[in-house]
Amino acid sequence: MKKSNVLAALGIASTLFVGVSSAVVAEEVHDADPRNTAWRGGIATDHRGEIKVVAGGGFNNLYGNGEYDTQTILIAEYFTQSEDFRFRLANFDERFGGVYADVNLTEVMDFYTAGYMLPLTATNGTTLFFPSVNYSYVDIDTNKISGIINNQVHGQMGDYATGTGHNEMSINGGTVKQMLGGDYAHMASVNLYGLHPWNDTHYTVFQAFGGSSYGGADLSMVDLVLLQGTRTQIGDAVFNIYLEAKYTNLKVDNVSDLQGNMGHVRSEDTKISVGFDWRF
Repeated sequence: MKKSNVLAALGIASTLFVGVSSAVVAEEVHDADPRNTAWRGGIATDHRGEIKVVAGGGFNNLYGNGEYDTQTILIAEYFTQSEDFRFRLANFDERFGGVYADVNLTEVMDFYTAGYMLPLTATNGTTLFFPSVNYSYVDIDTNKISGIINNQVHGQMGDYATGTGHNEMSINGGTVKQMLGGDYAHMASVNLYGLHPWNDTHYTVFQAFGGSSYGGADLSMVDLVLLQGTRTQIGDAVFNIYLEAKYTNLKVDNVSDLQGNMGHVRSEDTKISVGFDWRF
């Protein structure tokens, strides 16, 4: 992962809380509905050139003998430049809603998330809402973060960084752990995923996330997503093209410097992506 600073590395946490990806299960289930089970493949790129490859699908009514509707979905994502990997497993049951597990493996942090999602339909009969509550265990690689910081110091100090001065300013994983207040975090969050189909071909997806940790490193985050999609039928398959805007605000409180002073650090990031999904 190529990151210019530690907070930029932490910012990858924002991808953890995006709602479960969708696919087509039946005509009455929209392409962007998280309960969608059709098999899919897709690719997307953001304005920095990072490429994401997506593949997955699911099954209907694996249990229940047809007495009630269920959907089971598996989605995998791979980021070709950062080499991050994400895997999600979700199960929706019309009797109680959806539960899901999300594993997001990155260079500096691993995220393990479990959540509960409740599908709702607005009074207009068209807009769909999927509020969820989530728990995440964040495993922070403080050794990797210390390496990023030391490389930055080396680059900024130039030739001086190759001498004794660099050794005096270098930090290790234990120091980063002390600065952050831990090498892990327990995080609770709420998320609202919404879908509004304008017609048979155009739709809008919006998402608002907020979360904070209650143990370990003191993390808090706000994540906002707006996606505009267009779908078309090609033979028996569906082809979706979308434009997505994403804003992330990540804050780390109670961070101590090498002199023991307490403060906070903040990172803001805006990303524009374009991509497509082939659903069959």
